[in-house]
Amino acid sequence: MESITAYTVSIIITLISLFIAAVIANLIKFEGGSKPRDPRIRKVYFWVLCLINPILIFLLGFFVFMPDGNRRVVSNYIMALSIGTVVGFFLYILLGFILSRIFTNGKLGHWF
Repeated sequence: MESITAYTVSIIITLISLFIAAVIANLIKFEGGSKPRDPRIRKVYFWVLCLINPILIFLLGFFVFMPDGNRRVVSNYIMALSIGTVVGFFLYILLGFILSRIFTNGKLGHWF
């Protein structure tokens, strides 16, 4: 039961982080000229949130949703939280890549 909480926390935090990256990308205005800097800024925000995502998943899962119980329950939860953190990291990159390819000509297309 505790492992479901760990996986749910990781998926929800990943989707929220991806939504925040999309909002930030859409808030950055297009620049004109021969060398616009706005694609690089969008890419930096995407990758910074990519690095913050697993840290946030693990810390939130560890300090907020840690179950009370014996060592076995806590050990199983920590293992599930660690797996969920890695899955959340790769899910963020995968969904970001998919969104980047869907919106190739838009602002989200600059992520990759």
